[in-house]
Amino acid sequence: MLSVAIAVEPPLDPVIVHDISVSCEEAIGANRCPDAQTLPPTAVVSWFALVRVDAPNAAVIRIEFHDRSRSGTLIESRSLSFSERDEPQSRWASVGAVIAAFVATRDSAGTPAPRPRALPQPPSSTPRPAPSLGWSVDVAVLAGPGLDHGAYRLGGVGRGYLALPGAPGVLALLSLRYAERPGDLELAWWSASCGLGARLGRSTALSAELTGELAFERLLMSATNPETAETDDAAQSRFGGRLSVNLALKLVSNLAWVAGAEATALRPAVAIAVGHDDSGRAPAVTYAFSSGLRFSSGD
Repeated sequence: MLSVAIAVEPPLDPVIVHDISVSCEEAIGANRCPDAQTLPPTAVVSWFALVRVDAPNAAVIRIEFHDRSRSGTLIESRSLSFSERDEPQSRWASVGAVIAAFVATRDSAGTPAPRPRALPQPPSSTPRPAPSLGWSVDVAVLAGPGLDHGAYRLGGVGRGYLALPGAPGVLALLSLRYAERPGDLELAWWSASCGLGARLGRSTALSAELTGELAFERLLMSATNPETAETDDAAQSRFGGRLSVNLALKLVSNLAWVAGAEATALRPAVAIAVGHDDSGRAPAVTYAFSSGLRFSSGD
């Protein structure tokens, strides 16, 4: 803290300097207004207050503020006027208060402004590379009942999956399939479907997914009369939905074995008759199983 040495000119009773110093330090703090006579030669102060008074009961007291020492540059001077009724102790207390006010003013004005605080550097603006889209393709054989009785239909299915950006466990799905049923009555089914699904265990050797799709199917029928060799064809379009569950076991980096089961609901149900013979019925709800290989991007 900055301090001020105090001296009286001409020298008077040392008690006068003591009273001035006490009054000053009561205002700005201890040891900040020492008597100049008590300071060692090596002491350093910021200001030197020289109190000029002709007599203890003088009507005017002049205070000179010098830079660092009695012979330093005169910074400022002030004059105090008193009446004969003012007690000496009150006079010296007022002198001490004026010196304290000078120091306090200079002290606050000389306080260095706080240094600007270094702001944290903003994060690097280098854009992150866009995440690559994960994809996979299934190629599998398909088997399941075609009609409510009789032989199973056999065929193949191709499915393509695309992981949605920002949600790699959510899949968009597109699938195509074709199947036939052997026998005197030739039946063929082809369909296209699309939907969404969820995949679990993307980072493990075994993964599973549940998918839901909107499906369109075209049922083709063809029968030949053995007696006349005449052929009759018919077709029926059906619409509905499909739920599938698939398991995939990774074989190598981008290749896995995949197997699944599905349930499909399509309208309308189709009753099939050749002549007067009932050949069966394509039900509204059916199921199928698939097994094949999955090729993926490895993401």
